[in-house]
Amino acid sequence: MPRKSVSAAPAKPRRTRVKPSCDTCFFGCRMLCALELNSPCSTYRPDTPQGLVPPQQPMLLVEAGAATLAPDAVAA
Repeated sequence: MPRKSVSAAPAKPRRTRVKPSCDTCFFGCRMLCALELNSPCSTYRPDTPQGLVPPQQPMLLVEAGAATLAPDAVAA
């Protein structure tokens, strides 16, 4: 019986990252920034048509044992 050839999944096009700069910052574009720095600060947020978008937060993972209360905490 001949084997079926497995074709590779089509490659997803990579999104080009915009290098952070004050020219692409939400606050800089709207003249809300009062800092005079040569590089973007820690509050850099990209200027998007949707407006100010909060940064994506990592998912909170809770261990299975951490969800149960200690016996002495239940009695209190």
